[in-house]
Amino acid sequence: MRTWLLALVVCVGVLSGAHTVSAEPVWRTAVTPNYRVFSQLSDRDTSEWMRGFDQFIFSTSDVLHLNLHAAPPLTVVIFAHDSDYEPYKPARPNGHVANVAGQFVRRSSWGMICMAHDADSQQLHAILQHEATHWLMSSDPSPQPAWFAEGIAEMFSTFELGVDTVNWAKPINAHLDLLRERGTLPLAPFLAEPSAIFDQDNRQEIFYAQAWAFTDFLMLANKAARRPQLVQFLNVFRTKSGEEAVKEVFGTDLTGIQKELAIYVDQRSFPYFTFPKKPAGPPPALTAAAPVQVEASLGFLALGASLSQLARQHAEKAIAIDDSDPGGHAVLAYLELDNRDMTKAAIHAEAALQRGSKDSELFLIAGDSYMGGQNADKPNATATAVQYFENSINVNPRSLEAFDRLAAALINLSTPRDEDGKFMDLGLKVFPTDDWLRVSKASMDYRLGQQTAAMTALDGVLQPGNHLDGPQELYATGLRRHWLIGAMNVEIRAAMDKKDIGATRALIAHYHEALSDDSATQDYLNRLTKQLDDAENHKGKQRAN
Repeated sequence: MRTWLLALVVCVGVLSGAHTVSAEPVWRTAVTPNYRVFSQLSDRDTSEWMRGFDQFIFSTSDVLHLNLHAAPPLTVVIFAHDSDYEPYKPARPNGHVANVAGQFVRRSSWGMICMAHDADSQQLHAILQHEATHWLMSSDPSPQPAWFAEGIAEMFSTFELGVDTVNWAKPINAHLDLLRERGTLPLAPFLAEPSAIFDQDNRQEIFYAQAWAFTDFLMLANKAARRPQLVQFLNVFRTKSGEEAVKEVFGTDLTGIQKELAIYVDQRSFPYFTFPKKPAGPPPALTAAAPVQVEASLGFLALGASLSQLARQHAEKAIAIDDSDPGGHAVLAYLELDNRDMTKAAIHAEAALQRGSKDSELFLIAGDSYMGGQNADKPNATATAVQYFENSINVNPRSLEAFDRLAAALINLSTPRDEDGKFMDLGLKVFPTDDWLRVSKASMDYRLGQQTAAMTALDGVLQPGNHLDGPQELYATGLRRHWLIGAMNVEIRAAMDKKDIGATRALIAHYHEALSDDSATQDYLNRLTKQLDDAENHKGKQRAN
């Protein structure tokens, strides 16, 4: 239901002969339209790798109809040895280092791929393509179940580049052999599993195997007869738990589909996809990499693996090398955010932004500090927060989190600008059903003089079944009451100034109904009615005398 220029890290090892002297690695770098690469390999080997990776990116994004501009910009770090990757491997829940050849870490504004070299180049390509699929899929900020995230990545790990065509979704024999030997896992807990990382290697292997098999089964079995169920499951999973999605899409009895999956695994031939090859230009030339940028990228890699101490070491080294570069401060901002030290996080976030970072999440961290944090008492704090949130949206216009933050800030801004309204219009275009954005837009329109349209919009939100949470609905209800009372006071005062008793009574009746749940207003209107009655009775007595 989740970008931008930090680190998607591919750690690629190269087998070498025995050596006794360990020299500092030489890093080379290049920037493509879709990623940045840091490499310890030769320029020739790195360029060859980039050509293949570019073809994978273009072909896969085309097949899945993914918007490359919405995915986190990618930094690729190519290590020369697997031992260099070892310190950056993530830990299992039990604290032991995970036995993984690669990893992908996604945060709202950056992602990482990391992998180690294997003597089998085909296995290396499969690992790379698996992790790169995670990166491409992160262009959609919606949550994905663990089995599908790994299953679709495994399907694309079989990507093959031919002369004029590309193939993917070929059967993975290792997965089939494992499932045929051990049998399939019970679907109910499998489909609700929140993570693909386990304490035991054998459990992780069987999960990956079944994730591939079940995704392949839903997409291709029986001429894709079950593909609509896959789409439905992903849509339901956006707003509900895995258990709820399983019940809603597959029902409570999974015996039938479990048998179908087992039959599918046991068959001896499988369909796969073939598409025309996509054109891709030559990769850019590589140049010497700046040490500060290498250190920052390694810091993000360690951060993504929850290796806080190692991440801090890289960040501090980056700052020591060149404090004008934003990378070290950005890593420290995320470390403090993870530590829930919002004061320090905001300090480093602003330091990174002042040094040129365009990380959308850092804009949010800085903006939050002006909306209740350490900077909230500064002059024009709300306007500053609005500017930070709008900068975040400029970087990532698909972030609901940024629009929600902007909505809250604009509600507290005394004098919104027409430009602010354009941001809210964009938010409603991207997220047309988000009721909180509609409330904020109505509030802003009211202050810009469009009271009638604002009230109509707010009434449209405050209907049964709206998607506001408790505090949001309480605010929206209070805002509507405030507007009605303001309009009531103006209109009744105008009618009374004209001594139009009939119009005054009509307005009292109207607002009695419109504000029926406001006891204070009801008391006021009752007193006003009594005053009118007393005045008319007094006049009647005078005429009688």
